[in-house]
Amino acid sequence: MKQQIKTIGWAITLLIGLTACQSSDKQQDSAQQLQQVELGSRSYWLALPQQYQPANSYKLLLAFHPSGGSGNGMQSLSHFEQMSDDYIVAYPDSEQVEWNEGCNCNIAHRLGADDLGFTADMIADISNRYTVTPGEVYAAGYSQGGLFVQNLACNLPHLFKAVAVVAASMSTQLASDCSPEAAVSLMMIHGTADTVLPYTGVEHNNFGLISSPDAIALMAEKNGALPYALHKASVAPDTNLTSYHNGTQKFQLYSVEDGGHNWQFTGFDTSRRIMTFFAELDQPELPEHSKLVTTEQGQFHVRAMGLDNPGPAVVLLAGPNYNYHSDSAWFAALQPLLAQQYRVYSIDRLGNAYSSKADELSYRRFADDLAAVLQQLQETQLALVSFSSSSISARWFYQQHQQQFDIKAMLYIDPDIPLPHSLSLYQGYPADWYLANLPALLPHLAAGNWTERTKDKLNVEYQEVQQLVAQHNVQLDWSYFEQIIQQRLLIPQQQARAIEIAGYIADLDGYAALPMLSAIPISVIDSDFEQQQIDSVQEDEPELAEALRLWQQEGSAWSAEQASLSNGQYIALSNSDHLVPVQQPEQIKQALDWLFGQLQLP
Repeated sequence: MKQQIKTIGWAITLLIGLTACQSSDKQQDSAQQLQQVELGSRSYWLALPQQYQPANSYKLLLAFHPSGGSGNGMQSLSHFEQMSDDYIVAYPDSEQVEWNEGCNCNIAHRLGADDLGFTADMIADISNRYTVTPGEVYAAGYSQGGLFVQNLACNLPHLFKAVAVVAASMSTQLASDCSPEAAVSLMMIHGTADTVLPYTGVEHNNFGLISSPDAIALMAEKNGALPYALHKASVAPDTNLTSYHNGTQKFQLYSVEDGGHNWQFTGFDTSRRIMTFFAELDQPELPEHSKLVTTEQGQFHVRAMGLDNPGPAVVLLAGPNYNYHSDSAWFAALQPLLAQQYRVYSIDRLGNAYSSKADELSYRRFADDLAAVLQQLQETQLALVSFSSSSISARWFYQQHQQQFDIKAMLYIDPDIPLPHSLSLYQGYPADWYLANLPALLPHLAAGNWTERTKDKLNVEYQEVQQLVAQHNVQLDWSYFEQIIQQRLLIPQQQARAIEIAGYIADLDGYAALPMLSAIPISVIDSDFEQQQIDSVQEDEPELAEALRLWQQEGSAWSAEQASLSNGQYIALSNSDHLVPVQQPEQIKQALDWLFGQLQLP
C-alpha cells in the first residue's frame, strides 16, 4: 500500500471514481425529494420527516458525502430520513472536491475551505428554520466525509451528541492535533480489506493514516473512557465490535471482516446501525451473558449463565474486599465453573457494575431489590451463595421473602459475624467515618478527587488477583473481570460505595437482631484471611493483633455453629485469601454440590 499511495491526489481521484459509479438516475430521483437550501455561497440539501409537524421538535442529523460527491448523492446512498420520523436530515455540499478534514494536506485545506465554520452555520440556520431539540445534533460521514466527521468530533464536539464514521480511519495529523473540549460519542464502521482508506492505516509523508483500532482507542482516551475495551465477536455477519465507554458516552468500532471501501455490507445495514447507535447512547454495551433487568426500583445488572440446566437457580451475591469493592467481578472465575452444571445468576446491587444509581443504598435494601429482580427472572426455587457482607442481604432476604420464594439452601463465604466483638470492628473505622462525613464526601467524590486513588487501588487489586489465579491455576474470565472492575472508577459507583459503607452500621444492627437459621441447610466456607492481618501487625500493634485474633476465633465459632444448627457443612480453609471465589472456586463448587446432594436436588 505504501507504494500505491504516492500523493493525496491519487487517493482523491480514486474516491471520485468510486462516487461516480453511483447511478446518476437514482441521484436525480433522490434530489427531487430534497429541498436545496442556500447558505451564503454554500448549500445543503434538507430532508424533513415524512410526517413532519411544524409544532414538533426534532433531532438533527448532518450527513457528509465522500470526496467528489454531493449532498443529494449522499442522500441516495444513506436514506437516513427514511429510518426515523424523529430526525431532520441535512446533506451538505462541500465547497471543494473534498472536505477540509483536519489533515492539513488536501485541496480543501490549501484553498482555505472553512468547513468547520460552514457546519456550525448550517446547524444555526436549520435551528432558526425549524425546532431542533437542544443537545440532539448528530453527524455521519462516508469515506473522506468520515474523515471530516472526525474533525468535527475533535474541534466542534460541543455541537454534537454523537457522530458516525464509515469507511475511514484517521489521518496522522488529526490524531496528533485532536484535543476535544467536550466529550462526544463516536462510532466507526470499517471493512478490514479497505484499500482506499486502509483499516490498518498507512505510512505516508503527506497523507498518513493511523489504523481504525488505534483511532477508536485514541478517541476513547481523549474523551475520558475507561481503560479496558469490550470485544464482541459476530455481532453481525463477519462483523466484530470493539467498544469503550466513559459512563456517559460510547466509542465503538465495527470491523467488517474482508469488507472493502463500502457504505453497505452484506448482512450489515449501515444506515440503520448508525441510527440504532444514536438511539441507544444511554444504554451501555454489555458483556456476553449480561443484561439489565428493569424493576420499579431501577435497572439491575444480571449475568445469567447455564440457563438450560435444571434445578434451583443459584444466585451469587457479591460482598466487599478490603477496599469495599463489591460486585460480580469477584465471580469471574466461579460463575462459568458453576454454569457447567447449574443455572447461575450473579446480580449486582444498585450503584455497582452496570446497575443504575440510587440515592439510598444498603445491604438490607438489596434484599427487597433482589426479590423484585427474581420476580422478573421468573425464578422462585433458589440456592443463595453469598460472599462476605452480602450474608446480610441473604439473611434479610430469607427473613422478608421466605414465603414468596422456595429457598432451598444457602452457602456463606466468609460471612459477616453478628457477634459483639466482630460488630465492634465492623462498625468502627472506616464505617463510622463514612457515616459522619457522607454529606461532605459525596460532592468531594463528584469532583473526581478520589478517582486517581481508586485507580491506584484497582491496579493493586488486579495484580493481586493475577497472582491468586496463577498460584492456583484458576480459569478466570479476564474480559468480564476487566469490564466490571473498571466500572468502579465512575463517579456514581464511587458515591454508591460511600453510601453503602455509611449504611453498613445500621445494616449490621439489623443483621445481628436476626436469629441463626435452622430451617434450611447453610454451609459456611471460613477462610483464615485474618491471619495475614494478624501477622502483619503483631510486632508493632500487639493490641490490634489480639483484637483481630479474637475476631478470627469468634468468626470460626459462629460459622461452625450456624452450619451445625442447620445441618450444613463447616469448611475451614487454611492459607487462604479472603477472595475465595477468585482463589478457590472449585472449593465453592464442591460445597454447593454437597448441599444439592443432601437435598437430592438436580
